[in-house]
Amino acid sequence: MAIEYFHIKERDFDLVEQLIQIENSSYDSGALDVFDLIAMLRHARVYVAVEYDEILGAVYFMRNFDNPDKVFLHSINIIDPQAYPNLGTSLLNIAFADMRAFGIRLVEVNVDPSNYRALKIYREQLGFVASDSMQSEILGGEEILMLQKEL
Repeated sequence: MAIEYFHIKERDFDLVEQLIQIENSSYDSGALDVFDLIAMLRHARVYVAVEYDEILGAVYFMRNFDNPDKVFLHSINIIDPQAYPNLGTSLLNIAFADMRAFGIRLVEVNVDPSNYRALKIYREQLGFVASDSMQSEILGGEEILMLQKEL
């Protein structure tokens, strides 16, 4: 069976339960809890890659209130990146095409400048460009690089 890509809604109970389990098992802290996840499903957009009714990956986007043509890529979670090496890129490209159809013109993501793997994927495979950087007091003064992609 081929991998299916689509956005899910709160009423997709089996998939939502899988997302909760994935979030709980993927991160020691900082994972989306069930309340955050439900909020994302209701008020943002969550895309998944599914094979045999099992989620292989998920990506979360939030729309920008100050600029409704823009979304923020909140997070991406691929369950087994070694088994599915291009799954994240494919999932993002499907999401970008869908959002373009809804009038979204710009995607922004924040990246740790030392995360060379993510930077390479965002820049070389997905066409993001650096737009700004900032020092985050929340992260103890560490730098955050902001990347953008026009859809």
